[in-house]
Amino acid sequence: MRNSSIFGGNWQTMLRIISGERKGRVIKTIEGTNTRPTSDRVKESLFNTLMFKLPGSSILDLFSGTGNLGLESLSRGAAEVVFVEKNSSALHILRYNLKSLEYWESAQVLPYDVKQAVKLLSKQAKTFDIVFMDPPYDKAMEVPVITALDEADLLKENGIIAAEHLFQSQLPQNIGSFIRYDLRKYRNTAISFYRKEP
Repeated sequence: MRNSSIFGGNWQTMLRIISGERKGRVIKTIEGTNTRPTSDRVKESLFNTLMFKLPGSSILDLFSGTGNLGLESLSRGAAEVVFVEKNSSALHILRYNLKSLEYWESAQVLPYDVKQAVKLLSKQAKTFDIVFMDPPYDKAMEVPVITALDEADLLKENGIIAAEHLFQSQLPQNIGSFIRYDLRKYRNTAISFYRKEP
């Protein structure tokens, strides 16, 4: 479903919260290659995989776009989400979504690129239960970002990284101290799940 945007004349796609306390509520997003929201089918499978880890969790949503994954996390009981997004149009709508869904107090928005944000969060000694990352498919950023997360020590014990990527892109089994323990495939999309080796 598409709508003429109230944000500078861009076109928007309407997504919805799938489950939780805000189930059915609209998430506004923008079309284009800079923001590619995770499809509902992939999102539902992802959150079914993580459902028992979400309540009370601390989430880092990298390349968050307009907040699709982080907002779903809050609806399903996450305690807080840090959103990282540098695109100004996406940031504008992300802030709108947070206010519209009344999640502003449970969120922090960092308007930086991922490397800057990781350095800042490391200095603040922040740690997370789950990290979502959905970088541009054509940039091959998955391994460098997971390496940076490892070096910054941003994940709690038993913390999980869920990295969305092209099905054709084969990510390594091991990246630094992280090991891939699950791989889910959905047509052209895949999600690799990593955690620290015990």
